[in-house]
This record gives sequence, structure tokens and C-alpha cells, in this order.
Amino acid sequence: MISPPSQIVLRNSEIFEQGNWAFINPSDADVFTQINNPNIVGLHQFHHHYSACVKQASQAQHFAAAFDSKALKLPAFDGVLIYMPKAKQQLDMLIQNAAALLKPKGMLLVVGENKAGIKSVAKLLEKVGETVNKIDSAKHCAIYAVSVKQPKASFELDDYATTRDYTINGITISLYTLPGVFGHKQLDPGTDLLLKQFPVDPVMAMKGEFYDFACGTGVIACYFAKVAHTYHKRLKVSMSDVSALAVYCSEKNVALNEVEATVHACDGFVDQYKRFDHIVSNPPFHDGIKNEYTITENFIKQAFSSSNPYANMTLVANRFLPYPDILDKVFKGFKEVAATTKYRVYSVTKPKK
Repeated sequence: MISPPSQIVLRNSEIFEQGNWAFINPSDADVFTQINNPNIVGLHQFHHHYSACVKQASQAQHFAAAFDSKALKLPAFDGVLIYMPKAKQQLDMLIQNAAALLKPKGMLLVVGENKAGIKSVAKLLEKVGETVNKIDSAKHCAIYAVSVKQPKASFELDDYATTRDYTINGITISLYTLPGVFGHKQLDPGTDLLLKQFPVDPVMAMKGEFYDFACGTGVIACYFAKVAHTYHKRLKVSMSDVSALAVYCSEKNVALNEVEATVHACDGFVDQYKRFDHIVSNPPFHDGIKNEYTITENFIKQAFSSSNPYANMTLVANRFLPYPDILDKVFKGFKEVAATTKYRVYSVTKPKK
């Protein structure tokens, strides 16, 4: 089913049928297949939407944390359409990035749902143009537009970053973070509770393949990699995330903490042929502004099929999430190893057969 923001985009398809256009973070491939313009380019920060658009659309698609015209060999665009993200700081960042992709007097549009805060977008658009207009509203969504008289000369992603140090079980981790990435400007309380279950001595004894699914800033994987780097090298650390911004932050943090770890962009397990011995994760339960439990349900099922016999998995989740039943069904049992009024930490071990 086409999302409400895409429905209102298609309702105004005549706007996008002429000239060079970029759609940033579109959630549906239909906006490419149903608009008659081969000169629309998809610019994606979310790998699952990027993959779907590559499979279904004939127009060019790019996946990146930020969009640079020279690096991606993009034309100067007549217009850019942004799908409103959950975090307003990320939207501000995207507006500034988009303003650097436009021709003089190019159009910058933002589409989003009312419950996502689209009605407040005008103030952000006023930073790059003079007169903001509401193009249309329907399906509890709206499109706002502004003409950018003088496009920005350049855009630097690092200008929006924050770097802070956190000490976890006596190990200090430096974290570079960006708006829109889980754990931006703080160590998430759930992640903190999860990592407290792994003091240095038990981690020192771990060996084999380690995986952090939905890594965000990469703090979980970097913690295990730093312990491994400091005390031994028997743990091979991998992590992945669906977000290009998260992958960018995680790669920065691997370098910042001088550890060895691989970072992948994907929306499932990193390699269907690889088998893991340790899986530690704070998995997501949102897709945009909506609660989405199937992401973690699929992750739990994939964790079973993508792990070695006797592999262990530990994850943290909000208390209200329905994961105990899934863990019990897939792994034939689980343990609750820690709990607060908001979070629970679960541990499971894969049987030999």
C-alpha cells in the first residue's frame, strides 16, 4: 500500500513531470513508476527503501549519508522533494543539503504527515527561501514549498555532528553522532542497561563472530571491539544498520576508537552465509513515526538461522514489546537477565540441534 505522503505526491504529479528532480528519502517506489519523468533521481538514507526503488524504478537511485553533486555526478536540480523524517534536526540538515543541490530559483518541497509535524516545516524552509507556500493537503498530509533564490555553495555533514565520551564498565568510548541516528547526543538508557550486563572479564573470554544488528552510532559494537582490542583479538566484530547516517557514524566511531570492526548497510542480517557466535542488539521498533514490530520479529528469526550451535543472543527492549513469546517460540526458551521500570534485557542460547 502506498504511504499517505506518496499519495499526496502522486496527487500533484504534474509538478514533477518536467525538469530535473531529486526525491530525498521517498518511502515508495510508486512515485518513480507512476510519474512520467525519467529525470527524477532517488536520494536515499534508508537502505530498505533504496533497495525497493532500485528493483522497481528505472530512474537512478543513490544511497548515501549526505548528497554531494560532484561525488554522485548529479546535475543541478530544478527541484528537490524531501520526505519528512522523524527527527526535526535531521529535517533541518536535509533542507540545507537539498539547498546545495538546486539551480538558482530552484524549488524545495517537503511532504509529510500531520502527526509527524509537517505543519511546523515552514520555519525551517524560511532559512533557505523567502515565501513558503502550502501546495496541497490531503490524507492527513501536506506539501510545503519554497523557491531558493541563491542555493548554498556547499554542504558539510560534519557541521551537524556531536562527539562525546562515555565510560561503560570502565571502558571509555568516544561517540561521533548525527541528527536522525539513534543515540544522538546521549547514551540510550536501554543500551546502557544492556552493556552493563557485559563487564570486561566475561567479554575477554568471548571468541568467534560478534554481530550488532541495528547498530545506530555503533556504541555496542565499538565497546566489544575495544575490549577485544585492549585484551585480546579473538572476537571478530561486525555491525549493520538500515540508515546511511548510522553507518557513517559507526565508521567514524570505529576509527575514532581505534578498533577493528566492519560496518554494513543492510536491512537484515549482513550475510546469509555467515554464522555468528554472539549477537548483542538494541533492535528498533519504529519505521519512521510508526511502531513496527515485524523488524525485530524477523531479526529474531534470522538470528536463529544465522548463528552457530550454542550461539548466544542478548537484546534489550521496552517492557511493553511482545518479544518474550517470539524468543520462546524461536529459541525454545529465554532468560530475563535485567529489568527496570522501562526496559528488559533478554538472553537466549541456540541449542545444538
